Amino acid sequence: MLRIFLFFLMTVMLGQSQDSVIDPYSGPEFQALVRKADPLPVEESLKAFDVPDGFGMELVAVSPDIGQPMNLAFDERGRLWVSSTLEYPYAAPIGQPGRDTIKVFEDTTGDGRYDKISTFADGLNIPTGIYPYRDGVIAWSIPNIWFLRDTDGDGRTDKRTKLYGPLGYERDTHGMHSSFTRGLDGWLHLTHGFNNTTTVRATDGSSLTMHSGNTYRVQPDGSSVQQFTFGQVNPFGMCLDSFGNFYTADCHSSPIYQLIRDAYYPSFGKPHDGIGFGPLVIRHNHDSTGLCGIVFNQSSHWPEEFRDNIFVGNVVTSRVNRNKVNWRGSSPKGVEMPDLIRTRDPWFRPVDLQFGPDGALYIADFYNRIIGHYEVRLDHPGRDREMGRIWRLVYRGPEAKRLAKPVDLTAAPLGQALAELVSPLLARRMTATDYLADDIGQPAAAPLGRAMAKPAAKPELKAHGAWVLHRLGQLEDATLLRMANDEAELVRVHARRIAAAQKNWGSKIRAMVLAGLRDDSPQVRRAAADAVARRSSAGHVRPLLDALRQVPASDEHLRHALRIALRNNLHAVNDTARFADLKDHPADLRELMSVALGVNSPFAGSLLLASLDDAGLGPGQLTVYLRHIARNAPPEGLDQLAAVVQKRFPGNLDFQAELLLPINEGILQRGIVPGPGLLGWAGNLAAELLAVAGAVELHWVAAPANGVPASDIPWIVQTRSVPGRTPNWKNHTHPDHPTASPWLPQVRASSDGVTGVRYITSLPPGGESLTGVLRSVSFTMPDELIFFITGHRGFPNDPAHEKNFVRLVDAGTGDELRRVYPPRNDTGVPVRWQLDRPREVYLEVVDGDTGAAFAWLGVARFNIGLELFREAAFLSSAAPGGERLTGVLRSREFIVPQQLRFLLAGHGSRRGQSPNGKKYVQLVESGSGRILRKTDCTSGEIAQQIEWDLSMFAGRRARFEMVDRDSAGAFAWVAAGGFEPPIAPLPAVAPRRLAKRQLAAARIIRELKLTSAHDAVARLATNSFAATAAREMAVSAILGQGNEAQRANVAALLEDTSQPESLRLAVASGGAHLAPVRVRLAKALGQAPANLQLPFARALSQTQTGAKALLGLIESGLAPAGLLLDPQIKGNFPKADAGRVAALTADLPKPNADRERLIAERVAAFRETGGDAVAGRETFVTYCAACHQKGGEGGNIGPQLDGTGNRGVERLVEDILDPNRNVDLAFRYSIVNLKNGQTVLGLERRKVGESIVFADLTGSESNIAQADIASREQTTSSLMPEPLGQAIPPVEFNHLLEFLLSN
Repeated sequence: MLRIFLFFLMTVMLGQSQDSVIDPYSGPEFQALVRKADPLPVEESLKAFDVPDGFGMELVAVSPDIGQPMNLAFDERGRLWVSSTLEYPYAAPIGQPGRDTIKVFEDTTGDGRYDKISTFADGLNIPTGIYPYRDGVIAWSIPNIWFLRDTDGDGRTDKRTKLYGPLGYERDTHGMHSSFTRGLDGWLHLTHGFNNTTTVRATDGSSLTMHSGNTYRVQPDGSSVQQFTFGQVNPFGMCLDSFGNFYTADCHSSPIYQLIRDAYYPSFGKPHDGIGFGPLVIRHNHDSTGLCGIVFNQSSHWPEEFRDNIFVGNVVTSRVNRNKVNWRGSSPKGVEMPDLIRTRDPWFRPVDLQFGPDGALYIADFYNRIIGHYEVRLDHPGRDREMGRIWRLVYRGPEAKRLAKPVDLTAAPLGQALAELVSPLLARRMTATDYLADDIGQPAAAPLGRAMAKPAAKPELKAHGAWVLHRLGQLEDATLLRMANDEAELVRVHARRIAAAQKNWGSKIRAMVLAGLRDDSPQVRRAAADAVARRSSAGHVRPLLDALRQVPASDEHLRHALRIALRNNLHAVNDTARFADLKDHPADLRELMSVALGVNSPFAGSLLLASLDDAGLGPGQLTVYLRHIARNAPPEGLDQLAAVVQKRFPGNLDFQAELLLPINEGILQRGIVPGPGLLGWAGNLAAELLAVAGAVELHWVAAPANGVPASDIPWIVQTRSVPGRTPNWKNHTHPDHPTASPWLPQVRASSDGVTGVRYITSLPPGGESLTGVLRSVSFTMPDELIFFITGHRGFPNDPAHEKNFVRLVDAGTGDELRRVYPPRNDTGVPVRWQLDRPREVYLEVVDGDTGAAFAWLGVARFNIGLELFREAAFLSSAAPGGERLTGVLRSREFIVPQQLRFLLAGHGSRRGQSPNGKKYVQLVESGSGRILRKTDCTSGEIAQQIEWDLSMFAGRRARFEMVDRDSAGAFAWVAAGGFEPPIAPLPAVAPRRLAKRQLAAARIIRELKLTSAHDAVARLATNSFAATAAREMAVSAILGQGNEAQRANVAALLEDTSQPESLRLAVASGGAHLAPVRVRLAKALGQAPANLQLPFARALSQTQTGAKALLGLIESGLAPAGLLLDPQIKGNFPKADAGRVAALTADLPKPNADRERLIAERVAAFRETGGDAVAGRETFVTYCAACHQKGGEGGNIGPQLDGTGNRGVERLVEDILDPNRNVDLAFRYSIVNLKNGQTVLGLERRKVGESIVFADLTGSESNIAQADIASREQTTSSLMPEPLGQAIPPVEFNHLLEFLLSN
């Protein structure tokens, strides 16, 4: 179904009737990002919990004894360590002590309650990870991982040693270094959170760099670091199971993962490693994107139903969720169970979970009104930074085995620590393991060996004891080999895991590990696979292939672990002949090839290329392999690949281009010289791509949309359903549940095998709960009425309701004559109705179901003319999989008709939200850019007829524009078609596809330096209706490799103001070092508006010749001196020109933000409303004609205004409102000081003998003898008063622009 279960739950919760009872554990209060309720006293919070029978909640600690707790951990003395924060979410500045702490809770009386609280460390900075270790604790505190030691035994840290750092935290303080969890091998495992980038370096020289979600591991002494897994979004919480597998809790991908070392996991669109993402544990999300804290209970100290359970903290819903694990081989598959803990207190925020030595589940409660880091602004006043609580869940019932009383291992005899290795609770076994290895050390080896050798030794003792001996360097191979054949699965598993941790393998250990691949236990096979993955050898490939062949499809984790092992071992292979015999075993060959997709090496490329003919691959699979070959094949294989592709895909130019482009990348990255076969393929392909694209008559051009990041082109040609020309049906609101109309066409299959039929359905995007009654026109009942019906009557397992149906009604009496219900199926089934006599009837299709899923119906294939929709061709930005894409699609210019009719479809926003104004169509006048008409999208899926009265603009030249500035993932498209009159034919090839071909051809020509194709690519560069991105690539090719004539043609684009700005900038930045471009660039700079002048000037100043030309332009008044203040430009002038630069910039006015804002407002206002050229002439006479001429009318003091419209609206508005920005040398006024003390301001017009003629602002001329002049100074300013343009009223300003832009 189209509606996911989560959406159903949300709708049920949000759509309850007012008289229904609100669940106190999940009502509206629990759905608010900012909780509206006030915090409860701790006594009331305790009463608010709901836990299973036999369990009880207890309070452990509350503020002010703690702050807001983040992490819990227990040590070998049974003490509880707690990190808490006051700083979060803002880190204290580096160098300034933070206000966060690590505290220790101790039970000094042995009654099971913590009666002593001490502060072990303070001055910390958001410590999101802690691990008690030896005489202190390893902790993360921004910006380092520290070892905080208590060397004098007073309970407070007195020595701080940096182990790793500085590490990333700057971008996100809720996604740092957390979940410190020790593995059996002694490595400390950590999670790395969302958005931060970190490079971790260790003293042995090892290092790794991570961005966003990852897991990694470090040695506790700072000596080494290793990547563990890749990906996840924001993992927070980690735990182990008895087999040594790690689990994490993650946000936004899947709540629970069992980690497979070296595997990749989803992380907001990041790619996997070529062999796919690691498998899931659960397929539900617990109604939340905020899961943190995780424990896996396999102990018998709780009732059976809670064993093999994973518990996760859910800070969004204020619950501790529960999942029952069913093992599918070695794969844990979680089933959602009733929650372990829920509460009526919506401030409950369980951020960490840990089992204590007493068997209770301890919960760190980040008690808060707000928990979202991104969902609610960080400075929201509702965020609490002081309240926090720690709880524990205790089982008090009889249905479980009691744990032995916790002991302080440091005060107990060694035998007690050995006894702890068989505790039912893994947490206690792990504590004892670490204590023996870290604190007791070598003295533990002999007693432990004797205990393990006893016949009655339990599997847990053997497994954990072996790990202790391994860490102490005392585990003998003979002991490990005996473990490998032990009756207990657990022991055999850990024999292989210990082997994986060993640095070197002898032949017997290697044979033991490989034998594990054939063990009856899938858990042993899984451990063996992990071990083999650590030791790359060509000899491991065949055993791994054999093991893969035996894995059932349900054991996804084992299969993925084996594939990772196979991938890692393929790195040790360099001879494809080793696998020549696999052509007789196509299944094994396909397996090997699929894993080779994760290997980026020439061997992988050669293996795939040599195996293509023998693997029996389908077309879809083949494309994946060919792309990988293209990126990895050795140089000698590229010509062979070219031949294979051309032979297998002779007419598929798009696919050939997709393959050739990765080859381009490989050539550039590896420095390969392409061979003749590849160059021939590339030349032919580029020519064919351009020829095919050139054969399409272009009437529309795609361009980027302003105000949003540039994206790929979204525009396609699609067929959409539109209302029929004759209205056969009309929607009526449902009498019981009135909503918006739900009806729209959808393609459905029919039970008789007919596919591709558009049914009238009540299943609109995002609105299955909508209702309506679709009533047909009256018609005469035929002998037999036939149609098909599809749809549902509630959830499949629920009793069928009668809310959805189709009925036949007597048009005269209103009596119901026939009724049929939907078949509870997505496939349509036939309905045949007959009546006893002919009569006038009508049909009603009724959807009265307000449910969120399985709540729709549809009809189609009537044997009489009752179809609701017809089909029409549209241009649309709804590219498959690309609703986030944005852009503008412009038609060719056309003569504006008296009226324009067209069909428009698209959403104003998501359902139920106000239109966002980001999707619309508009009619734009050529030259001026004025918007003559504009209509926003609001019609939704069904196109509406739009009519524009254009009589007042008829005869002008304009273009039609479709604009999509909406980068949302849904309801973010616009479609238009059915133009009457046909202003521009719809393209025969989708603009998106055409642009892709043009870009591919240009890129191939540029990167492979195909000089024979330069004439064709030069034509592409200057083709105004080619895709802008393709033109920019073509420009790059010509500027880099073209001849003088081709470069001159490209350079001419700089002065063409109708060209896209990005294209002109591409010419400027890519060719300013070339003389033809430099000359054109200097001219374009003088005519350009401010937003282009700066990048043009930066490009021009990149060479000495260009910098000299720029200085000349500015001195002559053809470019503003303010450009010289730009640091990039200023630094390009030699020291010899420093005086000239200083003189030009000495008295420059400061930038005026108000003036810039006024310029932008006037440009926008004109484009929105335009003006009247006749009225504009009057404005010209009033404000301008004293100094300027246009069409022979006006004064002759300032520049003539004929042709100024060619500069474009932006530059014209700048010249009027900021007349001193660009002042030609000939129009700068002079200050003339006469010897008689008078001062004259004027514009020098001419010299007559020994006199100079000056004109003042009114145009009056005065003749001044040169002998009477004491001094004169030519300013950099215009004679036009700056306030003059600003004084023109907005309406008259628009009229003036219309007049100046007219011919």
